[in-house]
Amino acid sequence: MRIKRRFWIPVVIVAALWIAKYLLFDTAAQPVGTFVIDLDALHRAATSAGALPQRIEVERVGEFAFPQAFVVAGGGFHMHPMVLTSYRVLWPDRSIIIDTAMAPEAAKKMPGSRVDEAAYARMQAAIRKADGIVFTHEHPDHVGGVAKAPDFATIASEVLMTREQLTGPKLERGDFPPGALDRVTPLDYQGLYAVAAGVVLQKAPGHSQGTQLIYVELATGARFLFVGDIAWSLDNIREHKGRPGVAHLLMKEDRGAVAAQLQAFGQLPPDVHVIAAHDPVALESDLKAGLYHQGFTGL
Repeated sequence: MRIKRRFWIPVVIVAALWIAKYLLFDTAAQPVGTFVIDLDALHRAATSAGALPQRIEVERVGEFAFPQAFVVAGGGFHMHPMVLTSYRVLWPDRSIIIDTAMAPEAAKKMPGSRVDEAAYARMQAAIRKADGIVFTHEHPDHVGGVAKAPDFATIASEVLMTREQLTGPKLERGDFPPGALDRVTPLDYQGLYAVAAGVVLQKAPGHSQGTQLIYVELATGARFLFVGDIAWSLDNIREHKGRPGVAHLLMKEDRGAVAAQLQAFGQLPPDVHVIAAHDPVALESDLKAGLYHQGFTGL
């Protein structure tokens, strides 16, 4: 009897570990429901308010890395490079910022981090000149730059955070100066909301309560969809695999909702350029293709 027990105990342990790996690291969630992206409606909303923007610029504020197994279900445990970015949509006479990365002191705490302090300084200068600042969601690596703006009071009226972002449990309110968020008027909308000509918001909760898509259409006809962290890599869309179960658990995501959103991205026509916030390979490819421009200019 003791011999049998000695034999079965390690077998059970190995089986339990294999099952845990399969469920927590190797298996992607299945979509729950259908997430609809109505490109015709987005186009109508984008083109109903005046002249469209002319170009998009990007600042690569920093870099970090996560194990590939946390980025795409079934990935290995080698480190997967990630980027911290901020985008700027430009008209001849105005600009809108999309996401603001995070301050260097916070970014340096990320695994495998490197920070471009000159890029961060340009982003802060662009924030002060912006006519609006919008966010794909409320996580610190997307709102952190505006949270640490040295003159928050002067830009508060341009900070367009949705009510879901402002009240969401994933917003680190302590990162903002005391009382700063009380100066921000919550943005409430249903369906689609045109921030300006060419820039339209669509709610997409799942990764966080306040996650939203940001659709941008340029005067050239180029179309972009900023999806924030719904996809950490375009591989999540190409391979039809989101993050593994362990990542969803740690981030308290709605796995089924995120999977449905990824499925919807995969069905978009190829001329809609999906921007996953942290994908460095896609970023370099888009820059080489001239889809947008490196560095904030005219500051």
